[in-house]
Amino acid sequence: MRWWCLMLLLASCSAHRSSGGGAMEDANARDLRARIHEARGEAAAGSRQWSVAAASFALARASRDSLAAQWGQGQAVDRASTLRWSKRFQGSVLALAFTPDGRVLASGHYDSVVRLWDVERGELLAELKGHTAEVHAVAFSPDGRWLASAGRPGELRVWDWRQGRLHQVIAGHSDVVLGLAFSPDGRRLASGGLDKAVRVWDLETGAEPLRFEHDDNVIAVAFSPDGGRLLSTSADRSARVWDLGARREVHRLMGHGEKVEAGAFSSDGQRIMTAAGDRAVRFWDARSGQLTDVFRNSGDVSVAAIDGGFQLLVQGGWDGRVQLVDGQEGHGGALLERMDAHHAAVMSVALSPDGRTFASGGMDGVLDVWRRPEVPAQVLLRGPGVWVEALAFSQDRELLAGGEDGWRRWRITEGGALRQEEGGAESAVSLAVSPDRERVGVGTLKGRALVLDARSGRVLLELPGGSGSVRAVAFSPDGTRVAVAGGADIQLWSVPDGRPVGLLQGHTDKVWALAFDSTGRRLASGGKDQTVRTWDVERRQPLLRLDMGEPVRAVVFTPSEPHLVTAGMRQPVRVWDVTEGRLLKTLGEKAVGVLALAVSPDGRFLASSGMEPEVKVWGLPSGEPLGTLTGQQGFVAALAFSPDGALLVSAASDRTLQVNRFDSIAHPAPAGAGIDDLLRRYGLAWDEARFRLTSAAGSD
Repeated sequence: MRWWCLMLLLASCSAHRSSGGGAMEDANARDLRARIHEARGEAAAGSRQWSVAAASFALARASRDSLAAQWGQGQAVDRASTLRWSKRFQGSVLALAFTPDGRVLASGHYDSVVRLWDVERGELLAELKGHTAEVHAVAFSPDGRWLASAGRPGELRVWDWRQGRLHQVIAGHSDVVLGLAFSPDGRRLASGGLDKAVRVWDLETGAEPLRFEHDDNVIAVAFSPDGGRLLSTSADRSARVWDLGARREVHRLMGHGEKVEAGAFSSDGQRIMTAAGDRAVRFWDARSGQLTDVFRNSGDVSVAAIDGGFQLLVQGGWDGRVQLVDGQEGHGGALLERMDAHHAAVMSVALSPDGRTFASGGMDGVLDVWRRPEVPAQVLLRGPGVWVEALAFSQDRELLAGGEDGWRRWRITEGGALRQEEGGAESAVSLAVSPDRERVGVGTLKGRALVLDARSGRVLLELPGGSGSVRAVAFSPDGTRVAVAGGADIQLWSVPDGRPVGLLQGHTDKVWALAFDSTGRRLASGGKDQTVRTWDVERRQPLLRLDMGEPVRAVVFTPSEPHLVTAGMRQPVRVWDVTEGRLLKTLGEKAVGVLALAVSPDGRFLASSGMEPEVKVWGLPSGEPLGTLTGQQGFVAALAFSPDGALLVSAASDRTLQVNRFDSIAHPAPAGAGIDDLLRRYGLAWDEARFRLTSAAGSD
């Protein structure tokens, strides 16, 4: 509704310009265009249509480059899957399967042909002809040697696909075959179809040693990893697990309200996934047959595929949409991405073994191959022994995390994963890193501050912090001093010799936050006594006292200007001119309960977090709210930007760390540049006449 109203305003502005309006109307029209694109981008991002969001924000920036549009484009680009290639055919694309190495894709078509594709280049490798009607199912053997295909009228064909040669024809089904699967040892082939039968074939002899029955059409079949059981799904709204050795049904998985379109075993054989037309995905204990979880979908499900680790679920719908869903336990089936990829029902999907490449085929005759971003937009690490209270980067890709049980070092890999390295057993409730990245300051629960060698973790200095736990440490910009607060007093120490150089007194209760400004001549502190104070470091004299009305949990200077940002439990985020003690702006009156603040190295962004399970990001110096980062539970107690500004890490009380990509936001593409390339990357086209984005998929 918002962008539709803006469209009417744009039309009015354009009409006025054509009747003699001048430069002012042109500027207004550009502003309205930008606002329409931004509104569309926000709507697309809200529905996880990341490719449409990326294109919409890029178009907005071509008319008016705003920080909000930069944020939106960066967020979307980091999450959007790219269209590797697309093909269009006469008739539906009914079946898809990747080879075990993910290099080749097989597609089964309404025109009775099986086609083989080079996944990387999109080149047609071969066409296998011999079926007399449509091909509804394809499957590769585990060693990749054989390709099985089936459809109407019911015969199975096994191909030596590299040679383009038919190896075997198996007859037995009396109607269309919809599902095929090889056993893990490649010696057996399971099939199911409209004759309600599940059949298991011995490929060496072509015999049918096993047959099972459903009450309605069989849609999909899958072997367990050990080959001892077979899963089948059916239009009778059930999935059934068959013990092949005992030749009997062991579980009947009931609960779906519509036909069960897809099913799979996890790679460890412990879990089963079923997806149905009732918009539900169900997970079952494979041993007991008990239901363990249910995901509810936002759209209809016509087909589905999941990786062996049950991490990523790819779904197709009758409305043409393709969706990626988080399959991990505890994530509740969160929608990761939606693509309106087809103009008719999605008839087939397949997920490559690499976990990033996936394909979809539709009734519209379009075959698309997509790839997820190489580096994920967010990586969630579970498992720290206690919740993390402090974060700091010692290098661009080296993160330090501190808690009551000690401090840990994490190496962030190229793919965005976190790898734990050596740490220390000393409690670390506050952390700071020297500007040269050579030293780490650690505040402990025992009233001490440690200065460590950043590379080895060796203790260089041990400094008394005061009467209580040291909740704040900070290095001066030149690295020659470290400030330590263990009580109401702030102690200044010389680095590297550990010589005391000053004592700052004035707070009447515990200090929780410290920050040097960019010159190193001014220090800010805040704490339990509900005040923020600034100090002349050279003269050891107080400069300002700001009464906040509530305890202060975080203070941070902006790098480029003498501005101080403060926040606390029952107060908003505030920005101050510290030369005059004047309040400049309040960021989000409702953003209370803040525990942590972080400013990006270039001073353009402020992140805040606290009692809500999210991180808020603001533009500086404007204070413009840009967006939120979600994915954790509980309160978010610590934040840190990487030195290059490419990553923002948050620590939450659910004992998780989340690494958020920030590089695309911090370093956006030039406004208006490369829009045509961006549209092609996502299979989109801009229709100026109708002022809308359309799908351009399906062209060679």
